[in-house]
Amino acid sequence: MHRDSLRLPETIAFYRHTFGHDEAAKLTLCWLLERCGMLKRIDTDEQRILHNWGVELLDNMGLIAGPNYRRLVDAVLQFGVPQEAIDTQGEKNG
Repeated sequence: MHRDSLRLPETIAFYRHTFGHDEAAKLTLCWLLERCGMLKRIDTDEQRILHNWGVELLDNMGLIAGPNYRRLVDAVLQFGVPQEAIDTQGEKNG
């Protein structure tokens, strides 16, 4: 299969249906993206391979394209800040 054929409208629809049709499918996509280290630093070749696979998955879903970057930023900025994201060490030592 040629790389460009993965971005056909039908293929994008199949990917989106596979990962978006119910809560279990969405949780599976969440798990896959986490395992791929989509929002983590890449330190090893193994992590790089997994990360690139995750990017490929998002690309095949038609999500990595112009206007979606703005929508992604808007969505990310709506997230709350989980407690584990806050570094409290500086307060204790400072």
